Amino acid sequence: MKILLFLVCTAVGAHAFAQAGICIGESDTIYSHVLGEERTYWVHLPNSYADSARKRYPVIYLLDGDLFFHAMVAVHRSYSGGRQPAMPECIIVGILNTDRTRDLTPSKSAFRRDGKRYAEDREVGGGSELFTAYLGGELRPKVEKKYRAGGGSIIVGHSFGGLFALSVLLRHPELFDVYVALDPSFWWDNGKLVREAAALPEAGQFVGKRLYVGVSGKTSSEAGNIHWQVADDFRYNALPKAAKNGLLPSWRTFPDETHGTVAIVGMTDAFKAILR
Repeated sequence: MKILLFLVCTAVGAHAFAQAGICIGESDTIYSHVLGEERTYWVHLPNSYADSARKRYPVIYLLDGDLFFHAMVAVHRSYSGGRQPAMPECIIVGILNTDRTRDLTPSKSAFRRDGKRYAEDREVGGGSELFTAYLGGELRPKVEKKYRAGGGSIIVGHSFGGLFALSVLLRHPELFDVYVALDPSFWWDNGKLVREAAALPEAGQFVGKRLYVGVSGKTSSEAGNIHWQVADDFRYNALPKAAKNGLLPSWRTFPDETHGTVAIVGMTDAFKAILR
């Protein structure tokens, strides 16, 4: 009888535990006519969303949402709550991938991280303009129609996602108010985007826009990786020129972080620095 009672209690306890799930968001889909495929995205609503039918919230569009959504929600909840919040409450939209290289890179390229290409290398990527059209023309309108969005928009990306955020800033600065690029892949296409940034005319196209760039400090073990060289070129040449065009930039180097670990640390620092 004792064994039977133990088994029953264990089963009831397990059932009760299964009923007490913790939900941090909801999943939704949209068919993209631009991309010709169905896309999935995740949405987190702030704790106060249900308290008022009028309050509107800034929206964070998070690239690589399948990888960073949970971390972004944790950072947001920690910094937007309490008596002295470091950032406003936001709606978080995590954008999931189907073909990451295709969607997030601004040009077709066969160049490797060392700036070289070989006869067997084939060009890949280059679909960022189509993906930008999907974000700006399809996903954002749906999000803003379904939820009480207002008060600004932020795009956050790491690696290829950071490169994408920079390419949107340079080519379509009107789409977002704040751009967060975490260890962006400056090396892509032999640093082509950085050269594009340096060649921009001084026309004040970035007035009111903010950029946060967080980069890792530990060098790669890959021989000849041009990433940090191109990053310095962007920081010391292209970025000051963009600042003259109205951009409000922030740059942070994390000496103890690698490309793989800098994302969450940079995400945390970005929202303290920009959205305070």
